[in-house]
Formats: sequence, C-alpha cells, structure tokens
Amino acid sequence: GDGIVRFVEPKTIADSIAVGIPRNRLMAVRDIKESKGFGIAVSDEEILEAIKYLGTRQGIFAEPAGSTAFAGMVKALKEGKISKKDKVVVLVTGNGLKDVESAKKAGGEALVIDPNIEAVKEILE
Repeated sequence: GDGIVRFVEPKTIADSIAVGIPRNRLMAVRDIKESKGFGIAVSDEEILEAIKYLGTRQGIFAEPAGSTAFAGMVKALKEGKISKKDKVVVLVTGNGLKDVESAKKAGGEALVIDPNIEAVKEILE
C-alpha cells in the first residue's frame, strides 16, 4: 500500500493478534520496505482452512493466531506474490489447545471411538 498504517477495528477469531494498530508500526513499515517484503490480510475463513490443513495434513494442532501466517502464505501463493520455487519459512506459534472451539469450527467434532486396538484398526480401514 502507501506505507501509512491506519487504525482499524479488529474483528477476528485470531484474538491474540487482533490489534487496531501495531505498537511499533513505523518499524514494521520500515522493515517491510527494506526487505522488499509485503503484508497480506487473511479472513477468518482462510484462518479456519489453515487450521484444518495444518491439523489434517501436517499433524500440527494450531490455534487461530498461530495458523494466520500459514493462511497468509497460502493466500500469497494463490495471488502470485510468491511462487512454489520460493524458499518460505512459516512459524506456527500457537497451540490449538488454547482455542479448541475454533478447531471445532475448522474441522468439526473429534471422532470418538472405544479405547481399544480393535476400534483403532476398524477406523483406519
């Protein structure tokens, strides 16, 4: 954008990172410009998709704020801001146990089975 950070009313399931204006916004803008980087906004739906993907495909149980960076990477890839050839590191910092309700929204209720090996084998077949 234009490099101006404006106040917004944060409304997101990623409540632990929901801020109206970054505390050190001048440094953030400077660092983005110096690194030739960019920022990207993601919706709650994109965050929930990231939670589901990380949990079902990567074995990572992430809470909304922790999965937001991954959601941003997916969106940047879809929008052509990064490519599959780029080297990208995404840190998932928040454990899903901090916000189980959002995990339920993302992937539904957990599967409940009897506590024995036969039940496990049956569900895996």
